Amino acid sequence: MLKFIRERLNEYNANSFIFEIAEASKNLGILEAKINAYKFNSILIPILHTKEALCSMYIEGTQATIADVYENTVVPRESDALMMQEVNNHTKALIFGADHLRVEGFSQTFICKLHQIMLDGLISNNSNLGRYKTVDNRIVNSAGTVVFVPPSHSETKKFMDELISFMNDSNDGIHPLIKAGIIHSQFESIHPFLDGNGRLGRLLVSLYLFKAKLINFPFFYISEAISQDKSVYYNMLTKSRKDTYDDWLKYFLNKICVQTFNHIKYIDSLNELYEKTKKSVLECVNSPKYDAIIECLFTQPILTAKYVEDKLSVSHGQAVRYLNTLCENGILLGDDRKRGRKFYFGALMDLAGRV
Repeated sequence: MLKFIRERLNEYNANSFIFEIAEASKNLGILEAKINAYKFNSILIPILHTKEALCSMYIEGTQATIADVYENTVVPRESDALMMQEVNNHTKALIFGADHLRVEGFSQTFICKLHQIMLDGLISNNSNLGRYKTVDNRIVNSAGTVVFVPPSHSETKKFMDELISFMNDSNDGIHPLIKAGIIHSQFESIHPFLDGNGRLGRLLVSLYLFKAKLINFPFFYISEAISQDKSVYYNMLTKSRKDTYDDWLKYFLNKICVQTFNHIKYIDSLNELYEKTKKSVLECVNSPKYDAIIECLFTQPILTAKYVEDKLSVSHGQAVRYLNTLCENGILLGDDRKRGRKFYFGALMDLAGRV
């Protein structure tokens, strides 16, 4: 049976993960500085949004890659419509959440609205969108075995009331990183919705850290680090319900350390690639559209002539000439099609795949 958070606040010993707290705090500070100094957030942020959505989807069993998203942007496939909807919903939910939390706190209405945005078009029963469960649910493992029974549907609001009060309390003296871990464990344990609890729970980590002013931008995500060993993630969540919080919080903080380090490396590598590509394009393209071409490459690394034509407001022939020039100079790689040819910015694709 799930306990309220206030009954468990003595169930962790911060000394057992003091290194992880220090490391995560340091890395978050470095990451914030890099994002503040980065000049091209129109390039960086969409990639981070997309990668987080895909990793969160992977944890839930959806297999998709960042290349699939870029492919569908230029040549939509009906078979991937749900995947694209899920990615887009994730980004919309994050933007909505950040805008709300700049002026308001967490509330039942807010969390239900996030759920509605995230699951829009993805579940067959729309009456469940943005509504807490109306029947009891179970948490099962990959073998289908029940590992935890969340509070009944009649108790959901009571548990969520307490969780939201905990999220909004900025004067309890608990480190925000510890609170983020407890919040995530409790939300997943309450399992307040019939669908989408995992995705929404991981999104709330980013939004809580943003609201707690540990990060200035809600662009720090944890799903990629978790997706690398998702069975351990599920086991640790289960353990956090039955034992003390210690092992779960140590795991959670370690994942924050891993992910901040990954993001820092990525921003450094993206900067290096940007400067290198900018120089290469300048050497082979003489056009007033130069800056727009660079941004096009870095925001959509799989291109077609039609996409470039629309994005740059140039003729189809000019778009083809731009792409062929970039291909001839080794910046892009084109496929073998004569019609509907695609061009790939392989350096960015490789880097984005490693985020």
